[in-house]
Amino acid sequence: MSTDPLAAGGLNAKGIAEAAAETHKLAGTAKAGGFSIDGDALGDLRKALTDMVTRLERLKPQTQALTTAPKLGSHPYGHTVAEHDRKSGADAPGSALDVLDQFGRILKEADEALARAGGVYTENESQAIDSHRTVKGTE
Repeated sequence: MSTDPLAAGGLNAKGIAEAAAETHKLAGTAKAGGFSIDGDALGDLRKALTDMVTRLERLKPQTQALTTAPKLGSHPYGHTVAEHDRKSGADAPGSALDVLDQFGRILKEADEALARAGGVYTENESQAIDSHRTVKGTE
């Protein structure tokens, strides 16, 4: 039994659409300064996202096989099934390649949201220190 979520069908069009919607909300909230994140946690989270993007990039050469119709014989039914397999693997909306591309975009958007949240954290921390200095009269 495979433990690889990609091989086990862990990514599908519905799951990717839900993740994209939530990631888009996260990015919007981060852009608006709606949340911040500690710098210590930020590095680990961004590294995890970067590692996953790297894994997806390494997977791309293997997924090119999906762009070719399998050889299922010379009869019309074989050609029909082979073309259907090729489309569902590479061309159609929600195909395997389409889902992987969308997942890559989600990872990049999530990384951008974390970077913004980290910047907001740094900015808010600096403002708090400046306010503290002003109150104490040490400016």
